[in-house]
Amino acid sequence: MTAGWRFILGLCIGMFCLNGLYAQQYLVLDRYGKNRIKLPLGSEVTFKLKGDKRKHSSRLIGLADSVVIMGDQDIYLRLDDFEAFYFHRTHWKVLRYGTLIPATGFLIAAAVHPTISNPFYDQEESAYIGLGFLALGQSFRLLEWKKFKINKNSRIWVGGF
Repeated sequence: MTAGWRFILGLCIGMFCLNGLYAQQYLVLDRYGKNRIKLPLGSEVTFKLKGDKRKHSSRLIGLADSVVIMGDQDIYLRLDDFEAFYFHRTHWKVLRYGTLIPATGFLIAAAVHPTISNPFYDQEESAYIGLGFLALGQSFRLLEWKKFKINKNSRIWVGGF
């Protein structure tokens, strides 16, 4: 091989190997352990600010040393302004909506009970079972969001890996 081909081959190998080494920044939520939550740029984030009772949901657009840029209108938030982050647990939502199927069946059976000439079930019992399934499904709403609270045992920082 000539020197020109070695240079071109080395350049191509270098481009393929160094492609993944570009600096990507993350918003890191850490509880001083092994399990860190890394939120890359462009991810959808649900959070709560200090002094505010509402949950906000926005897209993470940019990161600086102690500033986070959120949303389409470039809202600048300091890292000290965040009180908690919320993460969606999809399996609890599936369980919650899964209880609606038997609840609907039992409540419809209780509603059409007077129109059936020879029913095999009790109307009151069917209504109680249906309401029990509805109450169970509503209790799953409490477990649907995982809360990451920022306090003295946790921290939030911008990391570039």
